[in-house]
Amino acid sequence: MKLAKFVGFGLLILLLTGCSVKNSSYINSSQTNEAINILKKIESINSNIKTSKGTGWITITDSKEQSKRFRMAWAASFPDKIRLTLLSAGHPVETILADGKSVSFISHTGRHETKKINSPNPSLKDVVSMPVTIQDILAIFAGRVPIDKFDTASIAQITYSSGFSDTMLILKRRWNGNSQNIVLTSDNQVANFSLLNENRRLIHSVFNEQYKMFDSFLIPSRVKIRDNEGRQIDFEITTYQPNVAINHDVFNLNK
Repeated sequence: MKLAKFVGFGLLILLLTGCSVKNSSYINSSQTNEAINILKKIESINSNIKTSKGTGWITITDSKEQSKRFRMAWAASFPDKIRLTLLSAGHPVETILADGKSVSFISHTGRHETKKINSPNPSLKDVVSMPVTIQDILAIFAGRVPIDKFDTASIAQITYSSGFSDTMLILKRRWNGNSQNIVLTSDNQVANFSLLNENRRLIHSVFNEQYKMFDSFLIPSRVKIRDNEGRQIDFEITTYQPNVAINHDVFNLNK
């Protein structure tokens, strides 16, 4: 499996890694079959996964390169429900609970009172010190790419010095709004994707560094998220159960 190749600052990532972009064209996604077909490929990845449970590790690194490593366990029902618990020495530390309408943050150590945000997809910056959202985390555990709204798309063929080539799909908003760069390898795996703000400044990049087969699904088992201030979250999935029965009471704050 290919490792992610970029450090993720828009098209600058291509220059930093010795890659070149050929035949990039700015196109309207609604009028271009190639762009639509690439987007359909991305949206179809692991689209048959409806629920998942699993365990693994999460390492959170701040801008001063100080890291905290936790065991993690989750149960998720896609597209919008998850219960994710971080543990240290076998004891729960923090739980993030999303029920599709709101998100609650529960401290098991008394670090803070239970906080509830009445939004289906808030930022988790207060918990993990990075501007990732619930949908970003759910996408990791679904083995998918969260696609934002976009108006136009451009396609770039990326050629490496080794002779290999990948495809970058660039989804943009015409006016204010985030945009995305998504890199697909020649074997249709997502190597990385970046979210940029309306000024084309990086919000964060996600790197799928290793894939593993769980049942019949190919899931990114090592995922790195990095922002423009050097903060980083590393996920390592060690067990993964797709499409298992989940009692939806687990997404209830009172359970």
